[in-house]
Amino acid sequence: MANFERMFEDFFDSVNGQSTSVALEKSASMEAMDSHPVMESSQSLSVGSQKEFLLQRQIRPYFGKQGVNDSPIGTHPDFIALEGTVTTQNHYACTLFVDIKGSTRLSVLYPLDIVFKFKNAVIQTCVEIIRSFDGHVHRLMGDAVMAFFGGNSTEKEDAVADAINCSITLRVILEESIKPWMEQKGLDAKDFGFRVGCDFGDDHEVLWGSFGYQNVGEVSATGLPVDMASKLQGLASKNQTMLGQGLLDFVNWPEKYSQIKTRDKGGVQENLPVVTPNLTDNEGTPIDYVMRQLSYSKSLEFSALPRSFRERITEGSVKAHSQINFKCFTLINGKRSQYISASKFLDPNISLVFEVEARTSNRLNFPLKVVFKKTNHGKAVPDNERDIEQKEQVKYIQKKPISQHIKSIAPFPKVELNEATLYRGLHTMKCEVYEDDGALLFRDWIGVMIR
Repeated sequence: MANFERMFEDFFDSVNGQSTSVALEKSASMEAMDSHPVMESSQSLSVGSQKEFLLQRQIRPYFGKQGVNDSPIGTHPDFIALEGTVTTQNHYACTLFVDIKGSTRLSVLYPLDIVFKFKNAVIQTCVEIIRSFDGHVHRLMGDAVMAFFGGNSTEKEDAVADAINCSITLRVILEESIKPWMEQKGLDAKDFGFRVGCDFGDDHEVLWGSFGYQNVGEVSATGLPVDMASKLQGLASKNQTMLGQGLLDFVNWPEKYSQIKTRDKGGVQENLPVVTPNLTDNEGTPIDYVMRQLSYSKSLEFSALPRSFRERITEGSVKAHSQINFKCFTLINGKRSQYISASKFLDPNISLVFEVEARTSNRLNFPLKVVFKKTNHGKAVPDNERDIEQKEQVKYIQKKPISQHIKSIAPFPKVELNEATLYRGLHTMKCEVYEDDGALLFRDWIGVMIR
């Protein structure tokens, strides 16, 4: 299992131990059109590339992503044909802005060579986390990174899922790896952090084209949701992700996993539900563009990051047990495939199987009581069910022989719960496992995203 606490330390030591710099190369020719952005294997990578992709190789498998994403900075591979032309193209984009907060003061406190190595490693970490979720790094701007999620071969909803999982993981690495490393090395970490803004624009809301001149320009996207991502980043609090109305509405993001930003004004808490300053339309009417802050702690409950790691950083809401496992599977045309929690959107009317298994070669006190509780979110969910934890369904894991003829105890007895996808949005299945004496052994959630 990847050691997330050591992830930044290992990456910093790796990239700063190189004799040559690991730098992103800007796409400048049509050659990029012939290369797939995800390399299926790391065996053919150079030593420098192996170090560059160190974070990706640890993060991607948890979210069911194969190989590494080696897409270069600059023009999105799907829009290279627009370079140096007057042609434009409507195509959706999920835009993410990451700004490193509090790094300027480091230049006052420490030698510049130390500041450079640290800031560069942090930028590289942001880049690699973005690429871990199939994001495309569009631009580096001082201490900020702009990225796009999605493309011709990515479903719109999956681009949103990738961007949200990226945002959660960015904060995980910041709080659990970068800041502890800073404190260990004696660097002032109290003001250091990230601010993230993220929004989605559909095909009719985003236009791609070549800005500037052929040799002094770039292919980029324009549209209100693209511009709003930058504004949302500026309005985000330290170490928070601000989600825009385009994203919230498109995937019916639940209010349970987001919240209205507040600020203290004269000792009174003031709600900030819309982007400020409030833009107006051509008739002078405020557009009231909604924004909400991603709920980090609640979102960690359904994250696909390692369960034992989430147990430590969620202060007990997740409870791992080395002898108990909880998984979800899809059944499509008779084929059973594992669905990794909140990793992608599924079509409606797909059969699901939630499975809990326990190892019998241990001191667990059987039978084990397994309690399933689902919660559906989204506008299509009936009012009497929406955002409400449903009545529990209880099953028991028994110690029993493998079969009538084989009397030895089955090593991994299990129980299953059948469900199906139905309503658009994010939904969760909570699982708790209790020992025979009533002691809680295990608690976790699986998030199911439905398009």
